[in-house]
Parts: sequence; C-alpha cells; structure tokens
Amino acid sequence: MFDSVVSWLVGTLMDKAKEKVDLLLGVPREIQNLQSTLRNIQSVLLDAEKRRIEDKAVNDWLMELKDVMYDADDVLDECRTAAEKCTPEEPPLKRLKGNISSISFRNVVGNKIKDLNDRLEEISDQRSNLQLLVSAAEPRVVPRVSRITSSVMESDMVGEQLEDDAKALVKQLTKQDPSKNVVVMAIVGIGGIGKTTLAKKVFNDGAGGKYTREQSRSQLEPTVERLLRGNKFLLVLDDVWDAQIWDDLLRNPLQGGAAGSRVLVTTRNAGIARQMKAAHVHEMKQLPPEDGWSLLCKKATTNAEQVRDAQDLKDTGMKIVEKCGGLPLAIKTIGGVLLDRGLNYRGLNRSAWEEVLRSAAWSRTGLPDGVHAALYLSYQDLPSHPKQCFVYCALFPEDYLFDRPGIVRLWIAEGFVEARGDVTLEETGEQYYIELLHRSLLQSQPYSQDYDEYYTMHDLLRSLGHFLSREESLFISDVQNEWRSGAALMKLRRLSIGATVTTDIQHIVNLTKRYESVRTLLVEGSRGIVGDVDDSLKNLVRLRVLHLMHTNIESISHYIGNLIYLRYLNVSHSYITELPESICDLTNLQFLILKGCFKLRQIPQGIDRLVNQRILDCKDTHLESLPCGIGRLKHLNELVGFVMDTTTGSCPLEELGSLQELRYLSVDRLGRAWLEAEPGRNTSVLKGNHKLKNLHLHCLSTLTSDCHTEEEIERMEKVLDVALHPPSSVVSLSLHDFGLRYPIWMASASISSLLPNIRRLELIYCLHWPLLPPLGKLPSLEFLEIVGADAVTTIGPEFFGCEAAAAGHERERNSKRPSSSSSSPPPLFPKLRQLELWNMTNMEVWDWVAEGFAMRRLDKLVLDNCPKLKSLPEGLIRQATCLTTLVLTDACAFKSIRGFPSVKELSISGESDLEIVADLPALEFLNLGTYRRRNNHLPEWLAQQSFTTLQRLDVFGTTQQLVRCLQNGADWPMIEHFPKFSIEDGRGNYINYIKHSCTFDTNLVDDDAVFAAVAAAEEEEEEDKRRKTSMCFEFMAGRSTSFTM
Repeated sequence: MFDSVVSWLVGTLMDKAKEKVDLLLGVPREIQNLQSTLRNIQSVLLDAEKRRIEDKAVNDWLMELKDVMYDADDVLDECRTAAEKCTPEEPPLKRLKGNISSISFRNVVGNKIKDLNDRLEEISDQRSNLQLLVSAAEPRVVPRVSRITSSVMESDMVGEQLEDDAKALVKQLTKQDPSKNVVVMAIVGIGGIGKTTLAKKVFNDGAGGKYTREQSRSQLEPTVERLLRGNKFLLVLDDVWDAQIWDDLLRNPLQGGAAGSRVLVTTRNAGIARQMKAAHVHEMKQLPPEDGWSLLCKKATTNAEQVRDAQDLKDTGMKIVEKCGGLPLAIKTIGGVLLDRGLNYRGLNRSAWEEVLRSAAWSRTGLPDGVHAALYLSYQDLPSHPKQCFVYCALFPEDYLFDRPGIVRLWIAEGFVEARGDVTLEETGEQYYIELLHRSLLQSQPYSQDYDEYYTMHDLLRSLGHFLSREESLFISDVQNEWRSGAALMKLRRLSIGATVTTDIQHIVNLTKRYESVRTLLVEGSRGIVGDVDDSLKNLVRLRVLHLMHTNIESISHYIGNLIYLRYLNVSHSYITELPESICDLTNLQFLILKGCFKLRQIPQGIDRLVNQRILDCKDTHLESLPCGIGRLKHLNELVGFVMDTTTGSCPLEELGSLQELRYLSVDRLGRAWLEAEPGRNTSVLKGNHKLKNLHLHCLSTLTSDCHTEEEIERMEKVLDVALHPPSSVVSLSLHDFGLRYPIWMASASISSLLPNIRRLELIYCLHWPLLPPLGKLPSLEFLEIVGADAVTTIGPEFFGCEAAAAGHERERNSKRPSSSSSSPPPLFPKLRQLELWNMTNMEVWDWVAEGFAMRRLDKLVLDNCPKLKSLPEGLIRQATCLTTLVLTDACAFKSIRGFPSVKELSISGESDLEIVADLPALEFLNLGTYRRRNNHLPEWLAQQSFTTLQRLDVFGTTQQLVRCLQNGADWPMIEHFPKFSIEDGRGNYINYIKHSCTFDTNLVDDDAVFAAVAAAEEEEEEDKRRKTSMCFEFMAGRSTSFTM
C-alpha cells in the first residue's frame, strides 16, 4: 500500500525535474534530492509493511512517512493547479513559469519542498535503527482482462455437513409448538464459519420471503408489524451483536404473527441466543477437511480441467485448509490468492501453493479479535494499488451495497488507481474491483438476486480494513460517542458518517473544522439536519472527496472554490437549487455528480474551466441547458443529461464531437431540434468517437404533422439521421420518444456493419413507428426491449431484416425448413438472449422468417400488455430451443401456449382467455398473477393437464380465490397433486401446501361474514383499477398527438 504511494510520487517528481520546477522555485536540486531519498526509503517498504502490525516503532515510522507523502501530494497539487490556470495549449514549462513568477508563491512552495526534504532525510536515517531490510517489491499488477471463466457468483455451499445442518434446522423450524406463536431459533459460531451461508440456505429452502433494509426505528417497527401481523413467517436476523434489538424493538411487533412463526438469528455470542430465549441453538462446526478442500478447489480454479489438475496438489491443499482452521471465509480468501498466483501457462503451479503454505503471515499476531491470519495473508498478497482500494471499502457502513462504478470513481479521486498506458482509469479501477471479488474480499449480498450489480464486505474483512487504517480513517455510526473516543488522538485524513435518516449531524460537520488534514468526508443517507456547511468548507482546505449523497442540503457555499485539491463532489438526490460560480475554480475536479437534484435549473457558465473533469452527471435534474464550452473538457468520459437547446449561450450539439474520450453519453430534449435553423450537417457529431460504448437519446416530445410543419419535422429528422448517428463502437443504445419513423441508420441494409457491437437495445415509446427496424441483422445483440410502439400492428420479415424475402413470397406465419441450397442464409438475432415487448397495444400478428434460423439462443421472452396478439409464431416454438422463461401479462387474445420444449418457468397474469397450456415437457415453475394483477379464479386448463414435471405453483389471487383453494374448497382437486403450492391475496392471507409432507398451512379465518365483506371490498378495488386503467389509456392516447417541450 505504501509502495504504490511512493512509486507514484517518485514518477511525479521525475516529471517535475524534467520541467526544472526546482530552478523556477529557487530551490535547485531539491526535487532530485526528494526522488533519491524516496527511492532509498522505497527499498525497505516491503519489510516495513510486513512488520508494522507487530512492531509499533515500525508502524509509527510508516505513519510519519505517510504524513510526508500527503504533504508532498499537496505541494505537487499546488504546482499543477497553478500551471493549469494558464492557457492549456501552452507547454507545461511555460505555463508553470507564468504562474509561479510571484515572489510570494515561489517562497511559500519552495520552502515547503525544502521542508519535505528535511523531513524525508530524517525518516530515511531511521531505517538502520529499525533494522529494516532491503528487498525488491514483487512486480505485481492486476491483469487488464478479468478471468471471465471464473465465476465470482459461484455458490459457496459445499459438502454434506451443510446439507445435513440445513435439513436439521428446517425440521426444527417446522416443528409444531402450540405453547407460543413465535419461536426463536439461533445459529451460533465464530466469525467467518458460515452462519450466514447456512441461514441463507435455510431461508431459501424454507420458501423465504423478502429482505428489508429499513434504517430507523420509526421505519422498522411499523413495517415489521404491518408485514407480519396475522401471517406465519420466517424472519432471519443476521449477525446480531446485541439482544437489545429483540427486547426493545422486535419482540412486541412480532407477537402478532400467526402460530408456527419462527425467528432465526445468527450470532457469534451464545449469550445473545440465551437472552432471546432461543428454543433451539445450532452450534456451527468447522468445515470437515474434505469439504474444506472442495471449497478451496472451487475458489482456486477456473474450469473442470484445473479442478482435475488440482488433485495432484491435494496434499498441499489439505495443509492449507488445516491452517485456515476449517473457516469457510478464510478458505475462500486463500483460494483467491491461489487463483491469482497458482496458475501458469502449464496449469496449476505447485511452487506457488507451497509458497502460500509457508507464508509468515500465518503466524501473524496483533490482528483484531476474530480476524484470522488467512484474511491478512490475502490482503498482504494483493498488488499495492488494490490494497488501498480494499482498505477504503471499510469506510462504509456494515453491509453497505457497493456498486462498481460508484466505488471506482471514489478510488480514482483518492489517487488509488494507477494510470496504465491507453487503458482508462475507470477500466483499471474495474479490474481492481473484479480482483477483490475473485479473492472474496468483496462478496455477493445475501437474500438478493442482484448479484451482478451489488456486493458487500464481510464484517471481519471490514474489521481488518479498520485496523489497517486506524491511524488516519474513522467511520462513525454512533455519532455522539464514537466521535469523542475515535477522533481525539488521530491525525484524521478520512471521515465517514454512517448516520441514520433522522440523525442531526450538524455538530459533527462543525467539529471537522478542527481537522484541517481531512481529505475525505463521506455522508450518505442522512435526511437529518446538515444545514449550512460554510464554516466547515473554510477549514477543510485539503479535501479531495466531498460526498453528500441523499442529504437535505439546499445550497453549497462559495467557499467551495477554495478547495483547490477537490477531485470529487457528489450532492446527488439533495435539495440544492444552484451551484456557486466559484465551483469553476476547481481545476482538479474530476467528478461532479448532480443526479436527482430535481430543484437544479442551471449550472455555472464557467464549467468549461474544469479541465480535468471525467464525469458530469446531470440525470434527473431540471436543467434548461448546458453552457457553451463543454467540448473543452477533453478528459470527459461520461456525460449524463446533455440538454439539447438552441438559445444563445447554450452548448450546441457540435461540441460533443470534441469529446473524444466519451464512453457514456445521454442527450435529453432532442425534441427541441426542430427549433434549429437549417442544420447543414453532413456527418455525425459522434463520428470520430471510437470509444463511445453507451448512448441514450431522449426526445421527450412527439413531432407530428398536427403540431409542426413539414420543414420542422425534416429538421428534427435530420438531427436524428445525421448528427447523432452512433459510432460503431456503441454496445448499449437507448431511444426514447422518437418521432414518426426510426432513424435511417437503423433502416439501412448494412445495419450489421454500422452497429456491429450493439449488445443492448431499448426502444421506448416510439409511438408513431409503423414498422420495427431490421434488428435481426445485428450480430451482437443480446437484450432487446421495445415499449409502447403503438403504431406497429405486425411484426414481420422486416423486423428480422428479410425485406427481400418478404417481397418475393406471400407473408408466412409459420417457419419452414431452411432451403436445401448449398448456401444457407445467416442466422438472424444470432446472439439474442432476452426479448421484452411491452405495451404493444395494436400488435395483432407476429410473423416468422420464411427461411433460415432466428433467435436460437433466446432464453427469456416477456410479453406485457399486448392484448391483440393472438399467438406466438410456430417458428419461435421450433427454433427457440434455449427458451427457459416465458412471461405473459394481459395477453388477452392468446388461446394456447404449447410446444415449447425447454421452458422451465411460465408466468401468466392479467387478462387472459387461455384455453390450452400443454406440451411443456420441461416446465418446473408456474406463476399465476402478480401482486398488482391478482387472479380471481384458477384457469380451467390447470385441471386439464397433469404437468408431471412441475415442482411448484405460486398464485397471487383474491381472498375469494384463496377460499376456493382450501382443502374443502372448490379448487382443491385442481391443486392437491402439485408438489408445492402457495397462494397469497395481498391482505396478509395465505396458503402453503407441500404434498410429500402433507403440510397445509393457512391463516385464513373461516368466517362467512368476513368473506362477504372482503369480496365486496375486492369488487370495489377491481372497479377502481379498471377506472384508473381507462384513464391511463386516455392519457397515452392524448400523449401520442401532443407536443411537450
């Protein structure tokens, strides 16, 4: 970690030496001396980092060194900032010379550099006293390409013991106890032993439910009581440290649960289980050696061949498992080390495995309680830059959900991400993130399916991060007490406040004024009083990161212009109405995040002076325009919310052409393009941008002949046809609210070469397009969503890109065998995996291609509110042999669903006249209705087929329907043969039935008067729903013929 800072500083000093900065500052050779001293210190850093935990003197020496590094960083920033205030086109030396000519600046900065040299020489002289050994740092870097063959989402559940434990717990949880409604069970064990993994398996196997993250008592208590009253539930309380949460908060609300309700708590402290009066305590045991070996293999290899090769290393692997003490978390993190170091071109590397086994880190002492040495070994083995990134993650609250782009931006702002040739900092940062995932230093969150988006940090790893950064970083959750005990004696560099939504943190913000050394201030999720931060901004002059997300601040002080080192400013989802002009003085600012600032109407005119800006995010603001000069932000790689405007002083589309580093661009209010004079463009403003990956275009207005002249419509279409023609590099494209037709570049016969890399395409509310574009020719398309294409009545050959074939044949609705000619046509939609069609209210026919194959890889099909479509094409049934998930909502005209050989999950909800559902030999899960679209009867076809492969039937229905599913109800014969059946009515009533155990649970009260009242209420709700639906359609019809700026 220290080595990366020193290496960066040496490189920067080398650049300054070439620019002869020391001569200009009147301190000849001082920068060269700094370089030399730093190199001498760098030679012993590897030894110092290994000894810092057990040797306080060495740790103090490193902290003193780090203080100098921070100060040196500040001095170099001052020089860089001074240089960038000159004309950017000037050579660096000339720029710098022009800005440090004042005697005062030269004296101040020159003296700082001399002082740094004196301090560094003193630190260097202490090396011999500490007996630090010279050793070359191992040249470790994170690979540019991630190990995509190794799934970070692979299940960590291994071995028979886990299965046996889960079955035993499920048995305890389902055991009847007539003496009380709610029974507590506990899983007890040391940190990292797999308590959460076991609870997760029990939760899922036991039909689970919802996972909530309410923050405050005022939110949690009524939420729990409302959700659980009268219901039979399984509630999992994971990682409980204090029984007070049970006694003071949850016990009373849970008493309203139905008989048979259970609470499963995981804790490290058996005393907490006793305090909560747990009826059964399951004590976790260490993983058996064979199970530990299986887990190590899973984490240390990437494919079946490597798993086989690993058997030759089992002797060494079993010794590593033994050193891990049978702890799954320790085994997983060491598996990540072996995955990184244990592979070479010949396969698995025995010497690397033996080197890990012999590592001195196994005997490391002085670590926090519960933190196994294996966790420290995994950290120590990281390359230097990701080490800093790992420690930084500990600044966030426990169980914080990390999203990749968000945390990577912070790492870049902090200077943790290494510049590597032509690879962007964002791409390198993402590789660091993936590295942490592969090493299990970040992990998938439990009880969630958003595995590809969010990850958490295990609390033991978070404790390790806190420990490693204890001298400079502070996370506060108990604002009143932790501040006094934690901040008093430290030279605070980073402060994170994990306040709840009701906490008043104003005094904390004020207290930070004492700590001028603070470089990072993180406050998120507090709707408590933040108030005026003016005074704090006066003092926190060294801030690099200011993160005030989801707070209630209404303004930013003009003092922010004094924060010359600031790289990152995030005030998203706040109440600010304007930004001060002084923000344009922050020439080091890289990230300006304004997302969700719905009261913001404009940003300062001088925004073009932020020459180091990498991301400008104005999504979901009410900006009228962006000022001219955006095109001068040459480093900008993400521009979200560019506003199309034609008024004087606003940024024209042409400026986008200068942003050659853009990876992400969204353009809003393209409907204003008709206001332009004759555009006169012959090429796209994006033509030269070969790095653009994500493009989102929003018109937010509909141009029709009813509202606009032909000339105005022509101007608009020329902008869309020419000015915003996407470059071939785009992989994700979204078009919202477009005009009378799709752009000509989508109609082109050569669309496959114009857009060869498109993987995701969204066409949203393109209301007037009579036909869909020839998307079947897109060679890389994987996800396609079409919403609200009201004018489309037929999906025909043109959609597949078969216009010529359609012209020569009578339109065919059934696919035919491919031509017997020697040259068969290329497959259409060759990579499409997911297709979603929403609100296609006038689509009546879906034709298939006459020849060839299409959609052979389609895995999921969603049809929602396509009321006139009568059937799916026979060609789809025969050719989509990978289709496993079919979702139909309001498919009113469908009469049958049959013949899909691979469909495993079928969901049907809303209005339906289905008569036949049959010939689905792979069907395992059938879902009828949704929470908002509840069924009032079971379909007749359910009784006409045996559905021999079906494992589970889930229904959202009315209370009347639920009554009919009771064992003496009219519909019981239809459902009693299904292995598992569940139905709920949205009013807290339910039935759960398991055939093999003859389990039938319900909380329904058999009361005719109650049923009659509920039936009346449901009829009223249904009528209200129909009325609202009618109003919605009337609104959409009006929307299609109106123009909104």
